[in-house]
Amino acid sequence: TYDIKIYPWARSLSMAETEENVLIYSISRTEKRENIYRWIGVISPIRFYIYALNSRSDIQTMKDIDQAKPYRVGVAHKDALEQYFLDKKFPNIASSYDNEINIKRLFLGDIDLWPMSEYTANYFLGKISHKPSDLKKIHEIKGFANGDQYMAMSLSTDIRVVKKIQDALKKIKHD
Repeated sequence: TYDIKIYPWARSLSMAETEENVLIYSISRTEKRENIYRWIGVISPIRFYIYALNSRSDIQTMKDIDQAKPYRVGVAHKDALEQYFLDKKFPNIASSYDNEINIKRLFLGDIDLWPMSEYTANYFLGKISHKPSDLKKIHEIKGFANGDQYMAMSLSTDIRVVKKIQDALKKIKHD
C-alpha cells in the first residue's frame, strides 16, 4: 500500500533526500540534483519565465537575465529556481514558504519579479482570483531544468520499486 501526502516544498525535498520510498513530483532535474534522487522519468515539458505585474511600466522585457538583478525576486525556499538565482549571484532574493505566498507578495509590491513556469503561474493566479493578463513575461529562462519536469524517488528506494514506477509511467505515456 501507499499514502499520497502533500507537504511544503522544502519538507518534501528533505524527506526525499533522507527517507526511503518517497516519490516527489514535479521536480526540475538539475546538475546539483542529479545524484540526489533516482529519476523516474519526464512527466511534462515546461518553460520558465520571469514575471512582473503588467501594471509595472518601469519593468520592461529583458534580453539578458542579469538585467533583473536590481529587482527583488521572489522564489520558494529550496526550490531549484532559488538555487538558480543564488548561483547567478542575484543580490535581492526573497525566499518564501511557497509560491502561493510569492504571487500574493508580487501583487502587494513586496517583490518585483516572480520566476515561474507558465502553467504554475496561471494556477496560482486563479487561486487568488487574478488572470494571466495581470502579469507580463519579461524574460524566458532558457536552459533551466532542461525544459522538462520529472518524477523522482529517494536514493534509498529499492531499485525494483523504482523500475516498477518507471514501467508504470511508460505505460501511462504510451496509453
